[in-house]
Amino acid sequence: MIQLIVSDLDGTLLNENKQMTPRTADAIKQLQQKGIRFLLNTEREYFDAKSVLDSAGICCDMICSGGAYTICENGDSSHAAYISRHMIDQMLSLFGKYHVFFEIYSTKGRCILGTQEAYETYLTGEYFPSLLEEDKNFSMTQENYDQILSETHFYDTGDLLLEDNPQILRIISRSNDTWKLDQLRNEMRHSIHELAVSEDSAYCIQVTAIEAQKGAALLAYMRDHRLSLKNTLIIGDGHEDYSMLGLPYIKSVAMGNAIDEIKEICEYQTSSNDASGAAAVFEILLSSLS
Repeated sequence: MIQLIVSDLDGTLLNENKQMTPRTADAIKQLQQKGIRFLLNTEREYFDAKSVLDSAGICCDMICSGGAYTICENGDSSHAAYISRHMIDQMLSLFGKYHVFFEIYSTKGRCILGTQEAYETYLTGEYFPSLLEEDKNFSMTQENYDQILSETHFYDTGDLLLEDNPQILRIISRSNDTWKLDQLRNEMRHSIHELAVSEDSAYCIQVTAIEAQKGAALLAYMRDHRLSLKNTLIIGDGHEDYSMLGLPYIKSVAMGNAIDEIKEICEYQTSSNDASGAAAVFEILLSSLS
């Protein structure tokens, strides 16, 4: 019997408009009412993911930032994988060497080493164009743009940033200049072995502690709660979900919009996120409980 459902957010629970349908939200809440634990395992930061769940009326534990930290439904942190302080200077030096603008995410949120004007230039000149390269339907409202800026902390020096944000979860950069990201990624791969460097997208580079993966964080969560892989259903769609969907014994489900690598390792496949594929899986499980 399924005791735990683990789900990705973007491309899984959310449709292409980044919205969770009432059908999906209702199915999740019904499963919770039946006593099945629901865990969100997402690349998003906690407050970003929580706002989505709050809008849908869902309360659950979350693994955030691609496995970097786990937050209980009451807001308490139960697990975290931070980048070691002694690695930060080396990392920032490499980003500077290749003239790559970066965002730093800490337990206090998004941080920028520089001015708001420099960050806005990066957003409009590299960040948003790179998202358009990956998704031709990408759009950014003025409200969302203003929210990004209002939620960002700016620092004049690295020492000030680290003094205020000692627990660094990840460093990330996006650009449509894939050549410079490739150069940076290659040097990191050969010179830094204590950190994980993402290879999911040519337009994005992300650096985390090596244990900050969705699968590793999920295993730690399951040990803490004494849950079994054999009684776990996991659903997702992208590269970042591979480490959890590849775990043994689980019931693994690929979204219809999932990449081929995910479909190949999953036991089951549902329809796409725009067709409420996750809700269909949850409803089948609910029918088996009635």
